[in-house]
Amino acid sequence: MTKAVSNYNRPSPYIGTGGRVSAGAMPELKQMGFRTVVSLLTPEEGLSDERDAADDAGLGFHGISVSGGPPTADQVDEFARIVSEQSNYPILLHCASGNRAGAMWALYRHQVGVPAELALEEGRAVGLKDSLEPGVRERLGLGASD
Repeated sequence: MTKAVSNYNRPSPYIGTGGRVSAGAMPELKQMGFRTVVSLLTPEEGLSDERDAADDAGLGFHGISVSGGPPTADQVDEFARIVSEQSNYPILLHCASGNRAGAMWALYRHQVGVPAELALEEGRAVGLKDSLEPGVRERLGLGASD
């Protein structure tokens, strides 16, 4: 749909998800209507460069570095706080491939009352992959997948 973000999805009217943001694409994200970028990249993956690019484009920016597994409860709480501020809408939630973004979306959706199985499906639909799914399933209180 867009070359600005790999694996782009729109799970809700106010949230876009995806993988890597292309170099120089922050102005395009602003043109697409985004006001805020939530990056799950780590410092080693270029988080500070991305923050600078978002600032230069006039976008709000929040870095929640997720590494080594699905987002923690504190990281999901931080994302929930960002999403609770309507002035941040619309928000682009992304990581390098969409996997961590899908994990965050599933955990966030469950936190706001979506049943665990449905939240997991939503996470898969926006990028959650097999590598993080077992940890997400555990945090959602689901057993091992069949």
